[in-house]
Formats: sequence, C-alpha cells, structure tokens
Amino acid sequence: MFRRVTSRLLLMLALVSFISFTPASAEKLFKYIDEHGNVTFTDRQMSGGQAVKVSQVEKEEPDRRFFVHLRGTRAKGILQAVNQYYGPVEMSLDMEEQVNILTDHSLPASFVIPARGEIATVKIKQKKKHRSFSYRYSYSVVFGDPKAKHNPIRPYRMPVPAGRLFRISQSFNGTATHNDDQNRNAVDIPMDEGTPVHAARSGVIMDIANDFFSGGTDDESLEQQANYVRILHDDGTMAVYAHLKLETLQFPIGTRVLRGQVIAASGNTGYSSGPHLHFVVQKNVGMKLVSIPFMFSGAKGQGFIPEAGMHIAAN
Repeated sequence: MFRRVTSRLLLMLALVSFISFTPASAEKLFKYIDEHGNVTFTDRQMSGGQAVKVSQVEKEEPDRRFFVHLRGTRAKGILQAVNQYYGPVEMSLDMEEQVNILTDHSLPASFVIPARGEIATVKIKQKKKHRSFSYRYSYSVVFGDPKAKHNPIRPYRMPVPAGRLFRISQSFNGTATHNDDQNRNAVDIPMDEGTPVHAARSGVIMDIANDFFSGGTDDESLEQQANYVRILHDDGTMAVYAHLKLETLQFPIGTRVLRGQVIAASGNTGYSSGPHLHFVVQKNVGMKLVSIPFMFSGAKGQGFIPEAGMHIAAN
C-alpha cells in the first residue's frame, strides 16, 4: 500500500506590516552519529563508513515565493500580493481584526495573481484620523487559476520509460489512500528507484521539492517529505509527479518541458511503503486543489482509463 503525497498548500498569517510564513521545503542538512556517539552536521553526504547513523534535518526558512506586503503607510496603504511562482495562484484575504479602518473591498475577497507577477489587492485607510486604529489580516493561497478547464489535446503519455512493462497498483478512487480531493483521481506505479520519469504532457515546471532523501511508514511527518515536480499545463491544470529520488530533477523551476522528456527519477521519499511514482492531475476549485480524471495514451494513441492491476507500457 502506498500512502498519498500531500501537495503543498501555502497558509500564512500577517499582522499589520509583519508577516509570519510557514516553513519552506527542507534544505539538505545531514546529521551523522559515529560509533563513539559524536554528532556532525553537514550539507554533504559523508562516505567511507564514517557514520553508523544518519538522518536528514529540516532547515526551516521562510518561503519567499509568495508574500503580501504593505505599500504606503499603515494609516493609508495597499496590500500588495507578490507571486514568484512560475504559475498563477489564487489568494483569499480576510481581516481578522479591524478597528477604525476602512477597506475598499468586502472581505473575505479572492484574487488571482499571475505567474511571476504582483497585484494591488485591498486598500486600507484610517477611518477617523484622530483616533487610534489597528488591523490584522490573514490570507491563504492555492496553486492554480480557478478558471482553468481541463482540455488536453490528446491522452496523457504514460510517465514511464518506453518499451518496459509496469503495473498500476492503485488508481482512481483507490480505497487505500486515493480517497481525498487532491488524490482521488491519482495513480500509483511501482518502479525501482532511479527509473526515469517522463513528462506525461508538456508544460512549465511550477514548483518542486528536490532535497528529501528518506521515506517510510514509521513517521507521519514523512508525509510532507516527498520530492515532487508540479508542472503547469497550457490549459491551467497541473500534474504532480511525487516520491521522486533525491536531487534527480533534470531542469530548473520555470523550464518548459515537452511531453516525453525525462524530468526526474523515481524514488521512495516521503510517506511510502515502497518505491513508486504517484501521478495526479489537479486544478484549483474554490480555493482547493482537486484531482481530475484523465486518460493514458494506448499503443495506437487511443485513450484509456487507468485501472488498478493493469499493466502498461509507453510507446
């Protein structure tokens, strides 16, 4: 049984001009304990049998690829949303506290911020100048434009190497783990670590996690430690390829990849009971990532719905 990968959602709180961010993906930091109990922290893997125990440590850093900042003064300003992802995001903004303050929008309000762009969202103004004022705002962010419509030109290429046979262990509505909105229409394909993973459809690499090296089922926190690639398609939907091997991403964020190109290597990172590829297509529906049914391309280009137990081979 393979555990689902939880796609990253950003949830952030802001207090006036101070913003509190959630941790970004972990940067590699290895903790080595040798036979004498000595501990070493390093950003490089040590070789030569120097360690008897090794683990990966998260370095929590602010995710600066999306943030909101105040332009102007606290008494009269604009909340500016900045999106540095290579794809659109939707933000829902609300006031948690509002004393002697006027806004030009009824809140909560939603805004779509384009890829690598920024927009002015809400204007804030002190209502009565000679009285004290305060406000506290919060916002949540989800990948994707809610106006996106799934419209592939042809069925998806199987994300596996051509000429080899693979089995689908879990497919749509899988009772093991494919039972939430983000993963209900996902497929799991067991494969050896290091197997090339191919793009099922052309698009732009929007987001990645590339620095995790461990996996297993003995720790729930591993669910947030799966390497993945999120690719934005031309119709605004997004494909996620998850549980990838450490540092095997072939292209930097922002690169446009073509259908069939090798994008990474399969692995066993995150909450997983065995090496496999988790593949899902998603879109933003009502500030929530929802998986979309899709078809793989058969031997003659015809589309077919992937089913558990089915053996597949890419052309």
